[in-house]
Amino acid sequence: MRKVYSILSLLVLAIMLTGCSSRKLLLPATILAKPTAESVAVLPSANRDVEYLTATLKMNAVIGADGVTAKGKLRLKRSEGVQISATAMGIMEAACFEFLPHTVKFLYKIDKIYAEDAYNAVPFFAASGTGYNILEAVMLNSMFSPDGTPFATALAGMEIAREGSFVTVTTAAQAPVVYRFYIDSRTGNLVKSEGRYDNGGSVVCSYSDFADFEGMPFPKYVELSFSGNGSSAALTLEMNNPSSKEFKFSPRRVSKAYERVSLETIFGSMDGSPE
Repeated sequence: MRKVYSILSLLVLAIMLTGCSSRKLLLPATILAKPTAESVAVLPSANRDVEYLTATLKMNAVIGADGVTAKGKLRLKRSEGVQISATAMGIMEAACFEFLPHTVKFLYKIDKIYAEDAYNAVPFFAASGTGYNILEAVMLNSMFSPDGTPFATALAGMEIAREGSFVTVTTAAQAPVVYRFYIDSRTGNLVKSEGRYDNGGSVVCSYSDFADFEGMPFPKYVELSFSGNGSSAALTLEMNNPSSKEFKFSPRRVSKAYERVSLETIFGSMDGSPE
């Protein structure tokens, strides 16, 4: 049970992804010759307009010395919610995390348990000030403003610099977290998002294998690493068969036969806390 909680709780950090083939897409080299707010504002990661996203998932998670591989599915409808599910034996949904604008929901069908609460009830989200808007942006390989201000508006107050082969965009120094986005100056692709928390913790998300999706480059692979509270974890996601076909997003209904548990019980496994 605890290993299941650990692996699935990593999915929460992962909310970011997609994939296609490995054909390289390049922007004109002159766009980032002089990195400014104006040049960053035209990049794909600053202009995502994907409304629907579905894909199949391959996941590999490592917590301490333990590693697990699983398969699953992703469903996202902008501004309404994200569902990430894990399957048993590749055919039956065993568990699902659901991220809605105001709440996080977890269903574990094998043991018939569920949890649902506000984002600030989840230790990791509470410590970083993360809410649905940030999760959705990370999912879509997008840059974002932590306080919810439209990115195009907030960009004027961010620090933009060149660091070797990258252009970096850093959010204003405001507790509890500062985000830095790394853009490949050759392609214009957002290849890493990094959050550093005032409690010493961090989350780093790297994107790779970009190809065309909805007319813009999008990553197939996502590698996520988390550290904090004396522990660390890593998750690699491979997204396949992406689609932008419209669908009706329906939050999962919870059967009366399911027992309610706390989100802290599930997420507590990430920092070594007892169940």
